[in-house]
Amino acid sequence: MFSASRDRAPARLTFALFAALCFLPREAAVAEPLRGPTRPLPEASHRPVPAGTVPKFVDATRGDDTTGDGSRDRPWRSPAHAFAKLAPGDTLVLRGGTYYEHATLAARGTADRPITVRAFPGELVTIDGGIADFARDPASAWEPVPDGAPGEFRSTKAYPGLDAGRAGDGDGDGASHVFGHFADTMVPLQAYRFRADLRSDNPYWNVREKTQNDDAVYCGPGVWYDASTGRIHCRLQHTKLPGLGDDNYRGPTDPRGVRLVLAGRRDRAPLRIADAGHVRLQDLVLRGAAGPALLIENASNVELDGLHVFGGASGITAKSVRGLRVAHTAIRGIAAPWTFRGSLKYRSVEARLFSSGSWAPTGDDSTDFEFQYCEFTDSVDGVFVGSVRRVRMSHCLLDNVSDDGIFLTANTGYDGHTHGGDVRLTRNVFSRCLTTFAFGVGHGRQKATAGGARQVGAGVRVARNVFDFRRPVNYYWPTGPDAPQEITSRGRFAGDHGSPAWEPMRVYHNTILAGDAPRYDYITDGLGRAVVPGTSRRVFNNVVLQAIGQPGGTLPQPAADFAADGNLYWTADTTARAKGDPLDKFRKSPIAGASKEKYPPGWCGMDRWADPLLTAYDADFRKPVRIELTAGSPAVDTGVALAADEFPDSLAGTDPKSPDRGAIPLGHAGWRVGLKGRLSHAGTPLPAPLGDVGPVGWELPPVPPADIVRPPLARAAIFTGYPAFDAPILSYLLKRQRTTVDLFHRTFPDPAKWAGYDLIAVDGSMARAKLERTAFAKDDFPRIKAWLEAGGTLLLMRERIDLFAGDARPLLESLTGPIGRGGKQPAHLANTAHPWTAHLAEARSAENWMGKLNVSPLALPKADAPLTAGRDAGAPAVLCRVPVGKGQLIYVGWSPAAAIPHGREKSTVELESAFEAQVEVLRHIATNPPARP
Repeated sequence: MFSASRDRAPARLTFALFAALCFLPREAAVAEPLRGPTRPLPEASHRPVPAGTVPKFVDATRGDDTTGDGSRDRPWRSPAHAFAKLAPGDTLVLRGGTYYEHATLAARGTADRPITVRAFPGELVTIDGGIADFARDPASAWEPVPDGAPGEFRSTKAYPGLDAGRAGDGDGDGASHVFGHFADTMVPLQAYRFRADLRSDNPYWNVREKTQNDDAVYCGPGVWYDASTGRIHCRLQHTKLPGLGDDNYRGPTDPRGVRLVLAGRRDRAPLRIADAGHVRLQDLVLRGAAGPALLIENASNVELDGLHVFGGASGITAKSVRGLRVAHTAIRGIAAPWTFRGSLKYRSVEARLFSSGSWAPTGDDSTDFEFQYCEFTDSVDGVFVGSVRRVRMSHCLLDNVSDDGIFLTANTGYDGHTHGGDVRLTRNVFSRCLTTFAFGVGHGRQKATAGGARQVGAGVRVARNVFDFRRPVNYYWPTGPDAPQEITSRGRFAGDHGSPAWEPMRVYHNTILAGDAPRYDYITDGLGRAVVPGTSRRVFNNVVLQAIGQPGGTLPQPAADFAADGNLYWTADTTARAKGDPLDKFRKSPIAGASKEKYPPGWCGMDRWADPLLTAYDADFRKPVRIELTAGSPAVDTGVALAADEFPDSLAGTDPKSPDRGAIPLGHAGWRVGLKGRLSHAGTPLPAPLGDVGPVGWELPPVPPADIVRPPLARAAIFTGYPAFDAPILSYLLKRQRTTVDLFHRTFPDPAKWAGYDLIAVDGSMARAKLERTAFAKDDFPRIKAWLEAGGTLLLMRERIDLFAGDARPLLESLTGPIGRGGKQPAHLANTAHPWTAHLAEARSAENWMGKLNVSPLALPKADAPLTAGRDAGAPAVLCRVPVGKGQLIYVGWSPAAAIPHGREKSTVELESAFEAQVEVLRHIATNPPARP
């Protein structure tokens, strides 16, 4: 479906004109909401088209994809059509309007000839992946629901298939399928999981099961999708919690008078960049998404500049991306002012603003991400970059995130490799965030290493930032009319889920306006906690000013790889202040003296309990602050000198004496933050934003082209049934060697589709996956044999010989000899010289753990079997290879995944070694295929 509004937008418009001209044509009389937008709305950019550029054009009003040639006089109509025409050096200019489509940009420019997709100067361009009906003519799009809740409406038309890409039960309950926004303000709607919640009048969080619909709770204006009828239901009833105050919804309740942006299908993004390189997007609005509004995968050197991204389950998702630069871009989530963490996390979706992929490393994990002058706002979770190597973020705003702000854990890959780390965060503003820096294993793991430590990534540097935790986060949700109504949950510097090892952190020269008093921590939550074996922490020259309670006085044990000094801390709470310096007790303890063995001055030797004398401070978040130091501040010229190599500083040289403590040295003008520098370094709006800005100065260079080296296996396909625990391991190993991997989940491996693949792997039972086909037919065998003889590798994981049941079995035995099943004998290393298993001969007590494998051996007379079940000659094979022409059939008769030492469970170096030895077998298989013609 494709269409566009015909109106073009000038550079700056009043709010009403913006709604009328930019986003939606006024085809029906509609009511305006009673509250305005909570964030600045997109405005047209006047960025000029570079001189000498001969652009191509897309114009929804007068373009034509059939007769157009992309010139200014004969433009194309659809961005998706135009994308396929782009070549290195091209600039594609989209004329103003709203384009309803799902477009994929799969084009490759070069370093000196990038491909640019941008808006026409002075015109606002929106790519909307949603349903136009609810934005163009809401009066005709809705009808009251017979016997529904008060104010409940449903779509007049059915929209089947909007639940594609996300499973739920038959009537739509159990998963959020439709996401939306008020079109004129882009304030989010609740994407309801449960019909009962949409219909409820209960405003309190008194449900017994957080993720079940036994009890119901109204979460605010929203939509719910009935998959059985294809109808979208909507209810815009007011919220009425006293603690929300002016943040309650008080707008229109009849959707027939309100334009809405609604979208389903999480598997379809409005814009997708895939298999692309050296491409850049400029000055576009992306909205109408149930999943990511922008999906980037398998791409390199992508630049985003001047975008407004309104996401669904995520804002931007980047998978397998090498080189991503993002500037002056806003990523807005699905949290409305009346939304609580529980509203989304448990009753909708645990949405992210920016996601770099899955919990566990994938083998082709991303690298080199840089964000400047961006805004990440209004979501459950914020920016997930733990699996990315080298991340830079500066001059950005992260605000209103009710769970994890920046997720930093670099999980360990299946082969023991940890990819992520080297994250540098400087000159940013972090506010209203429950856990600003978050750590957790999730579905990944951290490898156990010597001394009871966990393996971590390359570390995080946090410098010259401002943290403002005075304003409460919508975490606490009143449980009833007699419960406390005030929202009092305040954010913290760092925390974790499940007690993982935190990444090594260097935290220096920050100003932290803390909220609540910490529990058992140094000064404030996250500065001194969780310094476990394997990680390290350095905390220097920060200013911490507490709003409520007393700063913390608990430090790690002397054995910790920790040092802290030169920090200034104080509280605005006069009652707590009367208790005195919270570190006095530590300074008198044996730990203080013991700390000098690793840090000669001793921990906290130059820490100071004193009022920092900021220019303007108030514990009330409603009042602005100025965090600049005054001339008499005890933070001036009293910090600890830091080594530049370990503590790189963006303000190096501007503070020539002993360094000032905190983010802003005395007399420094500070810096701008957010879109076009619209905010001060304290996060307050500035009267004169920069307007249209030129290119920013990037710290990370472009990623050079990958070496053109053909991997041992160029292309592989993995077909899974159920369960398929080993498929992710095999995929990871193949991707690490740059093999292109296509995953077909719960899909029968039809030999008719094997052409072009070097390897076909099958894991999991087709019968248990309830597939229509569960075994090869007799007619499939000639095709399988020809593919093998030509050089293909067929890899069957444990018990997948069942694919050759029935009529195909005798044909297979013509290649393998008569097939028999072996008993449950312990695995035995039968060939210490075989290239797949040579490493096992040197593994300590290899046969001890090999004997514990749950094997499913096969007797294959014509197979080469380096691993067997038992020591007798001719014992059934646990691992074997049957040559077939130039190719091979490989059988792996155990599950390496069964030996994974999970991160949340107790593990040992021995268990890690045993697991990695098994993974190494699969890696050798992937890197030692038969010679190809």
